[in-house]
Amino acid sequence: MLFDHVGKIVFYFFPSDTNYNINFAFTIIGRLALPIFIFLLIEGFVHTSNIKKYFLRLGILAFVIGITEIILGSIPSLNLADTLLKAGNIFIDLLLILLILFLFNQKNILYKVLSLIPILYFVIALLIQNETIYIFSDYAKAFLSAFMPQYAFISPLIVVLYLLINYLYNLQVNKKFGEEALSTIDIVTFKKDIRINSFIISILLVSLLMYLFSYVIQDANVLNTNYVSNTYFALAIIPIFFYNGKLGKTNKIIKSAYYLFYPIHLVIIFLITYLVSII
Repeated sequence: MLFDHVGKIVFYFFPSDTNYNINFAFTIIGRLALPIFIFLLIEGFVHTSNIKKYFLRLGILAFVIGITEIILGSIPSLNLADTLLKAGNIFIDLLLILLILFLFNQKNILYKVLSLIPILYFVIALLIQNETIYIFSDYAKAFLSAFMPQYAFISPLIVVLYLLINYLYNLQVNKKFGEEALSTIDIVTFKKDIRINSFIISILLVSLLMYLFSYVIQDANVLNTNYVSNTYFALAIIPIFFYNGKLGKTNKIIKSAYYLFYPIHLVIIFLITYLVSII
């Protein structure tokens, strides 16, 4: 993620063929971030003891990033409103995905149906970011950028594929083995392996789809994504495959650092690059 943002911000302020190539190389490294974020969000949802606090933590970060984007997008001299609208706010993606997971995993069928609402939100955001729904005012774009997901097409695609594959996977396992056989194994580890396999398959399918789109659709701005670089989502299956399901070393400082790293590193990279550009 750090490499990805360094490449993009430096190329924005210093566009050149050399920086384009560096940006593309850094983007490939950055493609590991989204699948890992979503996978760990799924694991966090499965293991959290307080879903309300989970929503609150993501909501606070979404607010911080959103306010920053509104401020930057509202400064005419920076001319960032359109860029930020299309870039979106990654914590909006994570909040919507967590909401989809929460609603879909409720027993009440009504809640499962309500999980379509955050998916609809992604669709509307996609139409705005690709100017199917056109926003004329730069100030409106700056304001809306705080509420736009970063991957309006890919994020819901990954989570919907995962939920579908995981459901079918569990359905086949339950049919084949039955409750009595499953009661004799370590069900927690078994379920974890099913989640890993389901997610890996979904990422491979998304990467393949991006690869096919790179040939079918030549305009890199369509659906607000660069299909060639997004084929490298597949690289994320390597660390995910070796995930052992155990909680790593953690305390309040480490947990806070994980959340604060995102806004802090963006501010530092942006300020350094911007100051160098005006010297």
